[in-house]
Amino acid sequence: MPSRKKAKGKARRAARVGKEEESQIVVPAANQRQEGSLEVMMQRLIFNSATPQYCKHGLASSPSTEEEICLEFIHTFIEEFTSKDGVVGSVTAAIEATLEATQEKFDDVYYSSKLETVVSILLASGTQLILDGDKHNARLYAVLAYFFQQWMEVQVKESKAICIWSKVYELHVADDHTLIQYYRKRISCSCLDKKYEEVKSVKKMGLCYNPKCSLPGRKMQRSKMFYCTRCCEVNYCSVECQKNDWKKHRQFCNRIVAKKAAFNTSKQS
Repeated sequence: MPSRKKAKGKARRAARVGKEEESQIVVPAANQRQEGSLEVMMQRLIFNSATPQYCKHGLASSPSTEEEICLEFIHTFIEEFTSKDGVVGSVTAAIEATLEATQEKFDDVYYSSKLETVVSILLASGTQLILDGDKHNARLYAVLAYFFQQWMEVQVKESKAICIWSKVYELHVADDHTLIQYYRKRISCSCLDKKYEEVKSVKKMGLCYNPKCSLPGRKMQRSKMFYCTRCCEVNYCSVECQKNDWKKHRQFCNRIVAKKAAFNTSKQS
């Protein structure tokens, strides 16, 4: 069994996967986010849950001490994440920097089942944010919920080879259809059904991974995009963009393919 020191090294390397593929998506400044959103949502979800008509959106029941630790973790992570706006310019870089800044303090959260509580809190809170009309913060919570779910599968459960960054990018700039569908699929209630009916006709948009793509915002309808068939981790708006990005993408692609192959081999042995 690997030592904690080795596990941490493995975690840092996993967090860096995809760094070469960072998009130029700018992280919104901290002052653009609503202060106290998490606290407000949790107060409503936990303390008002005794009201019959009030829904907790699938928020998992956890011991109060664990809940407090997880809330502190989320609050600290969000503060660190938003503070990186003036230093780094992409979601990947911001998450990586935040991991480095918080990993020692919250080591027990990063490598335990507490992450399940973290994800549950983020999903329930993000759902309520959508219902309240705050899609800006709902996107942030979706990004973090998805990332922590991936981290848990790679680092805690060891059921996946790598963290998938492509979905993180998509959620960060998600259209209403993508955002609401993400939450709706992951909560046990039907609270977002009406919202989904309102947006399901909106075409889902994807992000071209060629940084020199000429499309506005590098976005196009996701169903028309091309995925790299080797690593299945990046997508492009056209064959031309894929070819133009191959020199930059090749090393990353080879490394991901090798990691997946090694992971599959280890699971079979």
